[in-house]
Amino acid sequence: MQDGDFSRGWVRLLSHLDRQVASGQLSPDTAALPDLMSSYQVPGVSIAVGHLSGWVWAAGYGVTGGGTSTPVTERTTFAACSISKHVAAFGALRLVQDGVLDLDTDVREYLTSWRLLDRAGQQPGVTVRQLLAHTAGLSDTWYRGYPADRVPSLVQVLEGSGPTTTAPVRSTLLPGSRFRYSGSHYCVLEQLMVDATGTPFDDLMRALVLDPVDMADSSFDQGFPHQRPHLVARGHHVGGTGVPGGWRTQPETAAAGLWSTPTDLLRLDLEIARAASGNSKLLDRDLATQMWTPQMPGGSYGLGTEIGDRAGCRRFGHTGLNVGYTCFSFVWPDSGTAVAAMTNSDDGWELLSSIRVAADRRYASSLTTAPRDDIAGHYVLRDDYPIDVAVTDGQLIFSAAGQQPVTLLAGPDGRYLHPGLDLEIRFLPSDGQPSILELRQEGVTQTATRST
Repeated sequence: MQDGDFSRGWVRLLSHLDRQVASGQLSPDTAALPDLMSSYQVPGVSIAVGHLSGWVWAAGYGVTGGGTSTPVTERTTFAACSISKHVAAFGALRLVQDGVLDLDTDVREYLTSWRLLDRAGQQPGVTVRQLLAHTAGLSDTWYRGYPADRVPSLVQVLEGSGPTTTAPVRSTLLPGSRFRYSGSHYCVLEQLMVDATGTPFDDLMRALVLDPVDMADSSFDQGFPHQRPHLVARGHHVGGTGVPGGWRTQPETAAAGLWSTPTDLLRLDLEIARAASGNSKLLDRDLATQMWTPQMPGGSYGLGTEIGDRAGCRRFGHTGLNVGYTCFSFVWPDSGTAVAAMTNSDDGWELLSSIRVAADRRYASSLTTAPRDDIAGHYVLRDDYPIDVAVTDGQLIFSAAGQQPVTLLAGPDGRYLHPGLDLEIRFLPSDGQPSILELRQEGVTQTATRST
């Protein structure tokens, strides 16, 4: 696949989006993205598509709103809503990797500014892992944000005091017994991270995630949109009415306070995919794999990550909904491709569902079986270019001349993808055995023969 094909393919997809996605079947009822925006009165949409090779295509549609005709561009920032949790989880796991936090340690070891209590005033046993996975059984709360002139502190949100409009955060279910999605888990996680490091959360996340992943147009600072008002999409209610003030302020920043762009969001998901293949300098393979491993048997949520792992659809990432905004960011690891889309409307779900289903059909694949042991061996591309292939713990390890070993990504049709290069690999039979390795780069095919 060439970069031009990448972008042209998406331009075509967005001109024929399926309007009937609930059944999962292809429908003849299609519409172009601008037509769907008009139908659902969504003023602006931003979308980005990226690949592990480094290719990125991004585009904006419509306007930022607020009574202006300012067009949405690839650098227009939107409220990332609950995708904030996904980004915060990556930061928390970097603290775990550094030994600052431990996934299975009681949160009482870290919290100093506030205490988590149950309804009887007792302190339950809750772990960092349970906060990340929404299994701590905390208050069922959706945070709707505040006008800029009366915003509580995070401690006030946890206490339910001051101008806070939500109930105090309490332990209300048996910790670890079941999954219950709630932003309250990430409010506690945020305070815990601040207490454990002594660093304001927005500064901490910039150091742990935003700067290392090159998310230059993103911030957890609630003043961020005020610093660049010409590059902010203003929120809208159903029917197109603007949110007063343009947007709401979220003191619960880990739960719902990130401002970002689709391009920045997919950078993080691609970094997690690299990490899960052992090819990230930011997060080790075990922690990355735990991010997209269900934390409850048969569940669909890992550590800060929504998981699609059914036959025919393997992806992970997160969705989001704030007052005035909707969004998603997912990566399809078998194809090494990520897609993120954001709207400045409460009523963007149907439109986003059409985009996501288009991505599913383009990039999803059935779960692949473990690679066969008989493809392992020593291959020779030419006399001075050896290639070694090993099967370790169900994964295919590829070592080329003078390069570090990498874990290849399995494709749906017997192909394998290098996680960081434009390189496709297939194993071809010779005399009934897979003794030829085929490498395809920029449309050029080469073959390496296994030595005996």
